Amino acid sequence: MIDVSLRGVRCRAAQEILDSDGTVGTATEGTIVYELEGEGGQLVNVQWDNGTTSLVSSEEIEITDRDVTWQ
Repeated sequence: MIDVSLRGVRCRAAQEILDSDGTVGTATEGTIVYELEGEGGQLVNVQWDNGTTSLVSSEEIEITDRDVTWQ
């Protein structure tokens, strides 16, 4: 199920993320588009500030908006 409750929330890569479009460096910032609950855990679709989009594990990113926390 797609969850859009965090759409627009700012985040950053907590570690280097390998993606089909290349590598997202540590501390690269982006915006959450949606979340998915998968068999292996929570997946998050992120639109990075460099223009790429990645589907990453919730453990690979940190929320940077101060008033928002993971549910």
